[in-house]
Amino acid sequence: MLTQHIRQPATATPTQAGTVATLMIEEETTISDAPLFVPEDLGAGLLLLGLLLSPKPPKER
Repeated sequence: MLTQHIRQPATATPTQAGTVATLMIEEETTISDAPLFVPEDLGAGLLLLGLLLSPKPPKER
C-alpha cells in the first residue's frame, strides 16, 4: 500500500515576502545595444545575388 505524506506549506516572514516581491517586479536591464541578427535581411541579399548570378537568356539572331 502506498502512503501519502502531506507537507505543510512553508511560511515566509514579511521581510522575505517583500524581498521576493521586489525581485519579481524588477524589470530586466539592457546589457548591450548591439544590433541583433535579423534573418529577414539575409533573404533580400540572397535574392539579389541569385539574380546577378543567373544565366542570361539566349540572344535571337
